[in-house]
Amino acid sequence: MPSYRPTFDAELTELKARVLRTGAEVIEMISGAVESALSGDPTPANRVIDRDDEIDRAEREVLLTAAKLIMKEQPVAADLRRLLATLGIMGEIERVADDAVKLAKRALKTAGHFPGELKLALQEMADMVTHSFAAALRLYSEFDLELANKILTEEHQVDGKYVENRRRIYEMIREEPEETEQLVRVIEVFHALEHVSDHSVDIAKRLKLHWEGA
Repeated sequence: MPSYRPTFDAELTELKARVLRTGAEVIEMISGAVESALSGDPTPANRVIDRDDEIDRAEREVLLTAAKLIMKEQPVAADLRRLLATLGIMGEIERVADDAVKLAKRALKTAGHFPGELKLALQEMADMVTHSFAAALRLYSEFDLELANKILTEEHQVDGKYVENRRRIYEMIREEPEETEQLVRVIEVFHALEHVSDHSVDIAKRLKLHWEGA
């Protein structure tokens, strides 16, 4: 059901744009953390960590704006669902930012000793994860049922990659037990990436529920 209040629609459109901008910034954070893990350069990881407060502020601003819209406009049920969907998506984006920060901190702990034989695997998994998260943001921008189902289906590919890489690292631990501590940190890097994929799926599920109930 469309809203017949131009001001409300304009403010909701701006709110949506803010959420999408924040999502794009979080993608940059993921890329920076992965870059740090691969290169051993701490600079990108530290930048990611420094941006955490910025994302938290963005989430608070979105929550405050949504609350003001609800109090001022007293939206009808359909509009209220749109607002609640936006808040849910923003919450998922903030959690992805938290995972990017975890990834950055874990990249710092590898201290430039990320195994060379796993670098390609990390980049491939990072590409899959950022593609999925970018798709989830597109889904929020303009819902498409086929895209939503694709995001849900491709989750298994990411999970499979994580399990495959974790198994390989366990083999490396058995071969080089003296490297156990460092290799466990490498597992944690992959694990943080896998969590990002989980949030992309959560976004797709939220949006499917929203549109199917509209």
